[in-house]
Amino acid sequence: MSVDQKVIQKTGRRETILLEVENLRAYYITEQFGVAKEVKAVEGVSLSIEGSNFLAIVGESGCGKTTLARVLYGAVGSSLLVKEGRVRYRFGDQDYELSPTKNTLKDAWWKKISCVPQGSLSALNPVRRLRDIFYDLTTSHGVAFDEEKIKSHLEMVDLPSYVLRAYPFELSGGMRQRVVIALATFLNPAVIIADEPTSALDVVTQKNILQLLSDIQAALGSMIVFITHDISLIPGLANMMAVMYGGCIVEYGLTESVFTNPLHPYTRFLLSSMPVIGDKTERKPIPGSPVSLIDPPEGCRFYPRCSQGKDVCAELRPDLVEVDFQHWVACYLYR
Repeated sequence: MSVDQKVIQKTGRRETILLEVENLRAYYITEQFGVAKEVKAVEGVSLSIEGSNFLAIVGESGCGKTTLARVLYGAVGSSLLVKEGRVRYRFGDQDYELSPTKNTLKDAWWKKISCVPQGSLSALNPVRRLRDIFYDLTTSHGVAFDEEKIKSHLEMVDLPSYVLRAYPFELSGGMRQRVVIALATFLNPAVIIADEPTSALDVVTQKNILQLLSDIQAALGSMIVFITHDISLIPGLANMMAVMYGGCIVEYGLTESVFTNPLHPYTRFLLSSMPVIGDKTERKPIPGSPVSLIDPPEGCRFYPRCSQGKDVCAELRPDLVEVDFQHWVACYLYR
């Protein structure tokens, strides 16, 4: 069966969901001391995700994860520009696309594609009660406001109905994050992009939020793109994962395959940083410093920190190649 023939059939919805990212380059345009500069935050990213997959994108701070999430959502503007490539979603017989000259992703916001932002407090209007925020969401998208339906939806994310009378600042961080997730999923979107939704939360609340996302995916049959810098959150949650460094995807594949057989030197460093109960050996940091996205090296962006680099690594950036079943890596060690 071809990719186009594969369908999802949950909650009465039957449609093909496919995300294609082709050679995507997205840069921030900044100015320092009157000199315009380009921050090459996303450089040559290509991915293809089908069905109701749970994809985790992991990497250290500043590697371009959040920028990639913004582009996948279509939140680009004067400061963040798509320089090359495209993002395309297929929902049944409908296509939505983002390219340097076209952005129809905004037409799919909330109903087809929704986003769970990193900061719940900054994402909610502090001077409006939650009932009013839900009212704005429904009426602005042509959906009749139904308070009973909203209360039922809040129960799905383990929130009492009385929070509709509250202001955002009256809730705890975990409750606000659940509210943001409830807003993002209320219109049953096919794709949910979650940008570090567990940051600044305690461990217990993190676990609850992650379980909630997993339950929502099972209930709605949605594709979830989960952005995180904590690689330890991925096992048992995401079935696919992509490792990002310096704006590039350096390894991509089935989560189990990447964890049991990490191929890229950077992925190995990330996995070795994970704490293990009972293991008292010293955790060694990655040598060197993170790459500058304003003036990155010509070849592999991890080359200046890699002990296994070759001459070709300094000259040409490697492409993702499939070296095992659904396991891709961008490294000349596997050419």
